[in-house]
Amino acid sequence: SAGEKMLISSPEKISEFIFKIPKGSYLSIKELRRGLALKAGADNTCPVTTGIFLRMAIEQHKDDENFPYWRVVDEKHPVVKKLNLDGNQIKMRRVDEGIPY
Repeated sequence: SAGEKMLISSPEKISEFIFKIPKGSYLSIKELRRGLALKAGADNTCPVTTGIFLRMAIEQHKDDENFPYWRVVDEKHPVVKKLNLDGNQIKMRRVDEGIPY
């Protein structure tokens, strides 16, 4: 809405944020956007660019098994198909961490 500070994040900032999500925790995309905005002193984070940059962040780190993108996306998230990720692997990581369904 008018007068709100809208953050346009970046793949790097999103990666940084995801790396800091504690084991066993899950953030919805909406919560991710809220967290990014708070950290940057904004009111909200642009949903369109967040989706694009989230995909880019996952793509950049998809071979790094320490990059916990499964704490933001589940196996049904559209990015899984787009990036040809292993949905079962995501599900297993989430189950291992006790992330509820």
